[in-house]
Amino acid sequence: MHFQLLAFTLASFLYAAASSANPVITIHNTNTYPLCLKVETSGGSFTTTTICGGAPGINVAPMKISNFYPSDNWNGAITPVRDHVVGTRFEINFSQSGMTWYDADMEMGMSGGTLGPSDNRKRGNGEPSLAGEQDPLAKADAAWAHTVNQGELLAYPNYITASNGHLTHVYMDKQAPESVQAFFQLGADFKAYMGPGSQAGKMPPQGTLAEQLIRAADQKSWTVDTQAMTMTIY
Repeated sequence: MHFQLLAFTLASFLYAAASSANPVITIHNTNTYPLCLKVETSGGSFTTTTICGGAPGINVAPMKISNFYPSDNWNGAITPVRDHVVGTRFEINFSQSGMTWYDADMEMGMSGGTLGPSDNRKRGNGEPSLAGEQDPLAKADAAWAHTVNQGELLAYPNYITASNGHLTHVYMDKQAPESVQAFFQLGADFKAYMGPGSQAGKMPPQGTLAEQLIRAADQKSWTVDTQAMTMTIY
């Protein structure tokens, strides 16, 4: 996680209705099947009878919207898991000052989903304030025709496959080679990070691909002055 770890207490989780001042994550399941969302925290535990990917989680019914009320200074992650396949990991950190730090982590899994402020505000460049990708396959396919190392990438069918000049499958995890990370991070410009940023440790030599990937990852974390966030899973 790119932001500083903060203390967590189980007692601060609230599932009942809260006032507008309370942090809230609105989760929209656009699928025709139920979602199981794994919940991680920086400390303590999260008690629930729901298990997602071997860890505590929450359920969201098909085509439904559910509000999740974490606490101030909650520092954790929410990850959709389906049929043991790990999706994009969304990281959210609320501060007592009213700010929210957030990002989408595709280092350990990839799926269609976005996270951003519920008021749909734009960034300074006019783009939506969304982390993640609604359709990773379509986003990657749009960059595929201009990718010069297609042969190298197709040697890793767990992550990239193609047919008739178009991609048919994309995925990411920690075992993905650097060239695959670079395609998603630099070539397709996903609004997520594929590997740890500079805060994870020492910086590689300047000018190397590893350094470029880390610097690009550092640009995929955002801050907003609201604590009402919406996560949409496609």
